[in-house]
Amino acid sequence: MVTRTANTIARDVEENQDRKLTNRQREFARHYVEGIYSNAECARKAGYSHDVANNQASKLLNGREYPHVLEYIQD
Repeated sequence: MVTRTANTIARDVEENQDRKLTNRQREFARHYVEGIYSNAECARKAGYSHDVANNQASKLLNGREYPHVLEYIQD
């Protein structure tokens, strides 16, 4: 069984989608995968402001605007 690290997964996603993951996007994904926090709380913990956290979480998870983030989460 091959275990891939978060950095390896991120690199593969970035190459596949031809888009880079920002630090905030990586942090959002890390908190989301933990499954403890709401989507908006994941965005706040990743550094997005309280005012935009809910909207940004929705954008990061919808797969249209940031497909590389959704793929990172799924991997």
